[in-house]
Amino acid sequence: MRKYVLFLNTISEIGGAELYVLRKARFLENNGFKVYIVTGKAQNIRFTEFYDYEFLEIKEIVISPNLFCKNEISGILERILAFIHYQEQDEIFVESHQIYPAMWAEIFAQKVNRVNLVYCITPFHVNGYIIREFYHKKLRSDELLGCNESYIPETFGNGFKNNYLNIPFDPNEIEKVSNQDTVLGKDNVSDVALESRDISILTISRIQKTYIAQSIIDLSDFCKKYPDASVKYNLVLSENNGSEYDKLKILIDKVKPNNLDIELNGPVLKLTDTIFKGYDLFIGMGTAVLNAVSMGLPSLVVDYRNNRYYGFFGYDYYESGAGIRPAEKGLDYFIKQVLNKEVDLEEVRKKAMDYFLENYESEKVNRRFLEYQYNINKKTDKKYFKFEKRFNYKDMIEFLLLHTCGVRNTQRILSRLRAIKGFVSSDEHSFR
Repeated sequence: MRKYVLFLNTISEIGGAELYVLRKARFLENNGFKVYIVTGKAQNIRFTEFYDYEFLEIKEIVISPNLFCKNEISGILERILAFIHYQEQDEIFVESHQIYPAMWAEIFAQKVNRVNLVYCITPFHVNGYIIREFYHKKLRSDELLGCNESYIPETFGNGFKNNYLNIPFDPNEIEKVSNQDTVLGKDNVSDVALESRDISILTISRIQKTYIAQSIIDLSDFCKKYPDASVKYNLVLSENNGSEYDKLKILIDKVKPNNLDIELNGPVLKLTDTIFKGYDLFIGMGTAVLNAVSMGLPSLVVDYRNNRYYGFFGYDYYESGAGIRPAEKGLDYFIKQVLNKEVDLEEVRKKAMDYFLENYESEKVNRRFLEYQYNINKKTDKKYFKFEKRFNYKDMIEFLLLHTCGVRNTQRILSRLRAIKGFVSSDEHSFR
């Protein structure tokens, strides 16, 4: 039987990573695979489509396997093998994403004599000896793919082969509820709004992303500097309550001028074409940019590292996320370009759509990915990373927490410690 096993942190969030998994699962099942999802968290699932697939929550896979004893690792492997109804004659492909799920996938792949193909779909910093050596081994073996052209050189340096496939996207995921054809987005760009010095901007994002707060500040500063301009900014966010939401409300009350209209909306569990209608411009990163472009909405790509902007996706910038070089221009630069008609948004829309269809269309990219899986699994001399027990003082603390407090409590404690460290070390005048 043809089986495809995915290892990932969570299926409980609302974001591009979860959408990618659902997209991949649909493609695979349509092409004769049985899909199994092994995840560290499967509670309060918001994308109900996950219930159409088989998934197994193993909370231990979000912690380094190096912190577990051999019998604990063996027990977890047995749970996974039973979950996928493993038989020796199965044709199995393994794909993993984030750091520790990728490590557990490596151990599982060795057990079933297959290759663990790591697909890096989210940015991270290579910290620690074991993480660095693991990823370098995967890179040297061509068993790691970046999610765009810049990912590998930006994350790991220029000393490795740059294997990558763009994150696939299917415009049909966005439900069509209007009578007009918004796939080509012909009604999104409003010439009337631009002539009257008005501009309407949309973003869709997880509330935790730092560009959200910074964009509110940027647009507020722009509107104060140009009082004859009128800006509408709609933020469709992953949460509509909680501490992050309250911080945004306080920030808006503090900085918003009268010629800036800000709305906080969301969360949205099902995207429809109407969400994208009536806007001149989208700002964001990753899958959200692809969503907007597929609906014909010109999109500016933000650099998550400094909350500055590269340019228009598919027009003068050709990745949906951060590139090797940091972005340099502020949001005000592009807003002025649009209002002064130095950029033809209709031309931006057309070029972006052509580029999107050629480089991100789901069927094309997923077939290339599957072909890569077939080729990499033809190896007869498969070599696997050896997780030796190397402990520094941080590992010792985590080991003691893990075996005294349990996995979930250890996660909570470490999360709070990281939050305290970030608060102490952050610049109070910036959002990062």
